[in-house]
Amino acid sequence: SLSLGLGENQLHAAFGSDDGISACMRVNYYPKCPQPELTLGISSHSDAGGIAVLLADDRVKGTQVLKGDTWYTVQPIPNAFLVNVGDQIQVIKIVLFLTFC
Repeated sequence: SLSLGLGENQLHAAFGSDDGISACMRVNYYPKCPQPELTLGISSHSDAGGIAVLLADDRVKGTQVLKGDTWYTVQPIPNAFLVNVGDQIQVIKIVLFLTFC
């Protein structure tokens, strides 16, 4: 919370439960497609969740970020995680900005 410029317990309040305990984790694994010429891609999108932690394959450059009107390809770093801040965190920051400014 603090490194995002939010209050100390802001993320817990947004994603936690009343008893103070919560956890949600989804793990996906996408194996190499044997016939990539038959696949359909996904159009540009944003991630609806809070925070996504990705272990990128340093041989495949598929993650991009939009800054302004330009798409930038994320260069994977071997054995490193990519932390993506999703839409829910952006909404929390906007609400806090509108509330306190």
